[in-house]
Amino acid sequence: SMLRKPAFGYLSVVPKVGKNDVVIFDGKCVLCSSSVRLMMNLDKKGTYKFGAVQTDLGRKLYNYFELDPDTFDTFMVLRDGRAFTRFEGVSEAAKLMGFPWNVLGFVGSCVPNFIGDRIYDFVQRNRISWFGKYEKCFVPTKEQKERFLSNDPN
Repeated sequence: SMLRKPAFGYLSVVPKVGKNDVVIFDGKCVLCSSSVRLMMNLDKKGTYKFGAVQTDLGRKLYNYFELDPDTFDTFMVLRDGRAFTRFEGVSEAAKLMGFPWNVLGFVGSCVPNFIGDRIYDFVQRNRISWFGKYEKCFVPTKEQKERFLSNDPN
């Protein structure tokens, strides 16, 4: 669901992250990191920037939107300074990825949040047991670094 808080880009609490849409993800989660790699491959225009919740900026953004970066119960998509989380975040991310993903994103937007969020929460709760966890945070390749907000995980 979209968090009802003033857009972060207009406040000095959190540094501006530029004009790109931003995806904050769990850099130690295999499913999350694999999804980010897929998004980078599909997002040929470089629409998205990425940041792991384990980075200083990722933690600041989570804290600003009153999310707990230590429990990480949702990835976050930031568009126009607004945060979209859980199922709505998945739909927003898909919308910018090109066909057929963008169609799925628009279809996902039609699913009521109370249904979509239950599906999201089920996957989120089981993602580590199903897909595993990395010991170290996701480290972008040299080619990927320009797509990332920060590369220094805590």
